Amino acid sequence: MAAKSGIKIKVKKKGEISIVEIDGAIKSGMEFDLADELESCMHEAKVPKIIVDMKKVPFINSAALGILLNIYKEIERRNGRFGLCAISSDVDHLLEITKLGSVFDIYKNQDDALDSIAD
Repeated sequence: MAAKSGIKIKVKKKGEISIVEIDGAIKSGMEFDLADELESCMHEAKVPKIIVDMKKVPFINSAALGILLNIYKEIERRNGRFGLCAISSDVDHLLEITKLGSVFDIYKNQDDALDSIAD
């Protein structure tokens, strides 16, 4: 669990799916902890399946969005699955503005994400 920069990141496994739960706003400098955790999860499996639970994330900066996009692209390249769930209205608005809302698979909650990604 990373917490050195103000966000808390907890990773848990449900079968072959990694669930990355983030707690806190992702601001300047904090995105590196997120990148480290996501890359670690991605490299654990030949065909990675990752859900990022953003229930407790009120804000995300553009650098963190770039990291999510890069992880998404690499997982797609490896025929894996990547989804975001429980995003706040502010994060949803940012995804809408950047047109990334149509790129990422976004789920209402962790259960919906698990049901979809497990298939």
